[in-house]
Amino acid sequence: MAPNKAADKATPERHDKRTNLDISLLQTFHLVARTGSFSAASRELNISYQTAANHVRRLEQIYAARLIEAEKGSRKITLTPLGRALHASLGEELETILSRLSVLLHDVRSVLRVGVPQALFHHFFPEILHRFRADAPDIELAFYERDTTLEKMMMEGALDASVSERKFTHPGITQHLLGTYRLVLIYPQDWPMPPSKPGQMTPDLGFFRDRPFITYENGQMVRTGALEFLSQAMQATPRIDTSASGSTSVTRLVEAGLGYGVVPEWSVSPESCGVSEIVLDEIGPMTLWFAHSAFLESNKYVRLLLQSCQTVINAPVAGL
Repeated sequence: MAPNKAADKATPERHDKRTNLDISLLQTFHLVARTGSFSAASRELNISYQTAANHVRRLEQIYAARLIEAEKGSRKITLTPLGRALHASLGEELETILSRLSVLLHDVRSVLRVGVPQALFHHFFPEILHRFRADAPDIELAFYERDTTLEKMMMEGALDASVSERKFTHPGITQHLLGTYRLVLIYPQDWPMPPSKPGQMTPDLGFFRDRPFITYENGQMVRTGALEFLSQAMQATPRIDTSASGSTSVTRLVEAGLGYGVVPEWSVSPESCGVSEIVLDEIGPMTLWFAHSAFLESNKYVRLLLQSCQTVINAPVAGL
């Protein structure tokens, strides 16, 4: 078949036009489609009616197709099939992009969205908030008490920052090490003391082999680490009796005498009456990370939250 020279010539031109696509054209089209008129979109964008119309016409030139139909003498519009498809593909993603660009360009945000596992939030964040509020009294902080979904939420733009034990791998996320902590095995104080192995001070964890194990929900870091360690130490898989969302809940169930658990050392306080503990140095330290979207590196509120976390957790990182 003979090559179509006209088509070959047209293809690079269309590619160049799409490469130079201005996001303002998409924003105007999105608002026209959402509001149903050029006038409503122009008022929201604070531009003229003619400018809004020109934006959409320019977008139609780039796509070489009609996106909007308008009846003569009517200010109401309807979307063509291609226009509906484009509008549907933009949806919430464009809203997220525009919101995040506003943060990047203006360094302001009325709401900072932060993901934190429940236990970390309960233990550390009252004091972190006291420090943050001293310098940022007006900004709203929206907390999402999650653990296993934090990286996914940040990749989707649902979170601006997070604090967790997880090391994220996505290049669009920047992480700063906050510090480390140890894990402890806790059990009801009215249980007999586990015997020590001959010639060692470490208790024999085989004592807990047939006792009910209270742990975190599936997929959480502490649960995974504890199960691997206990399975080796006890030479048997722990008998999971109850799963809970965080260390506060695990500790309360152990206090009630319902079983033993493995929790961060900082979650056991003097108020945790009726609980004995064994430090599990053999597991190795757990890490705490502060993560934020990479483009928010210079955002003053993100940096202020990072500094507050470093101060309270008492592990400042040089050069930040």
